[in-house]
Amino acid sequence: MKIKKNVLLSKYTTFKIGGPAKFFVEVENIDELKEALKYAKNNQLNFFILGSGSNILASDRGFDGLIIRMKLNQIKIDNNIIDVEAGVNLAKIIDISVQNNLSGLEWAAGIPGTLGG
Repeated sequence: MKIKKNVLLSKYTTFKIGGPAKFFVEVENIDELKEALKYAKNNQLNFFILGSGSNILASDRGFDGLIIRMKLNQIKIDNNIIDVEAGVNLAKIIDISVQNNLSGLEWAAGIPGTLGG
């Protein structure tokens, strides 16, 4: 896990706005997420969990804390139950549901972003 400093949030929002995050990290698994949360706690930092950045209005003044960008993307299907990590795109989840003859996510069609935000 690599924590970066002063990363422009405009690069990570669909509206392309937002100033620098004091600290920024992309996590790709649960252990990295735990490590990032521990870092925030140990350094008394506010944190914000960011998905794909859709429908997020980030301040041009930035964020004085740690932005944790979710890149978790595991999908498991077992007995008609889909187990999805928070970084998976909603459209991908819907496609997998359709491919496996599962229903219940019709309401999410057209919603941009990831499951986790």
